Amino acid sequence: MGKIQLVSLLFIILILAACGGGEVSIPPTATPAPPTTPAARDVYPEGEPGTAVIHEPGWTTPIKLPFNDDGWEDSPYITRDGRQILFFYHPLPDLATQVGPLTDYIVNNPEEAEANGMDGKIYVSDRPFTSRRVHPISQDGSPALECCPYLTTTGDLFYASTRRSWELMQDEPTAVYRNGAWLDLVPGEETNNPHYCEAKDELWFDCPSDANLCLMRDAAASGFQGEVALAPYPVNARDVDKIQDSQAFLTDDCNTLYITSSRDYPDLELIQIYRLQRLDEAGSEWSEPELFISNETPIAELSMTADGRELTFAQIFWRDDGAPGIDIYYSRKTSP
Repeated sequence: MGKIQLVSLLFIILILAACGGGEVSIPPTATPAPPTTPAARDVYPEGEPGTAVIHEPGWTTPIKLPFNDDGWEDSPYITRDGRQILFFYHPLPDLATQVGPLTDYIVNNPEEAEANGMDGKIYVSDRPFTSRRVHPISQDGSPALECCPYLTTTGDLFYASTRRSWELMQDEPTAVYRNGAWLDLVPGEETNNPHYCEAKDELWFDCPSDANLCLMRDAAASGFQGEVALAPYPVNARDVDKIQDSQAFLTDDCNTLYITSSRDYPDLELIQIYRLQRLDEAGSEWSEPELFISNETPIAELSMTADGRELTFAQIFWRDDGAPGIDIYYSRKTSP
């Protein structure tokens, strides 16, 4: 299985690598839905029940959201008010096995690839999450791959992008962006999955790539050019070379942290979702991780509304031909 658990991020890393030939079968391009007025919070989405288990009483069985299709949906972020979900989408159903041919196709046919959505974009879906449209940040005509959105309460959009590779016409590390501006957080290294917690001015992200969780304190105060450190144990497991810890999501007070980790299944590299509590103001001490969501296949990238009563996450599955796919799931809390 390798690092298939975070294959959308692996795809970001590999998208501009030199790869072998082959042809990409382009699926029909669906016309993005026009913007709609999101439904009220008491209008709940419906969908096929999933297999993941939430280890806290009161949550409904996760459902696969209606906007999922045969393509690749990943990196969900539900807005603080629950009215929208931002996520990564690519039309190839077997994205993980098509990296080489797809890379050649994008590099040699950038305009056509962008027009067909084959570069991978950030999409947005309005409640009750039945349709989707391209997010404005991915509508500039560039064939850059963009994913992993996080929207702050003040409207700042953090995400990961390969945009510099196209701007400079050379292979550049995937980087975190803020409102379209490149953040050179770890020079020369891949950075992904940003999360900015405003209450404590902390920028969390994956580095290098999706291997470990990194942290910049006083982030906005330093113009997002401050010192970067690995997040402390037990946020990152002791064996950082073997255990994958990534994809931070914090509650608005920055005191509860959800992460994706392979710590209980390092040999299988099966990632699940864990929860930790901040134990000191500085964030140097955290509680031991407790399993929050588990599944028989990898799950990742939790996000939650501000009131803590709705959540989304990504779930990987295997198709009949053995190729991996991924969909986005939703659950809500119906009791305290």
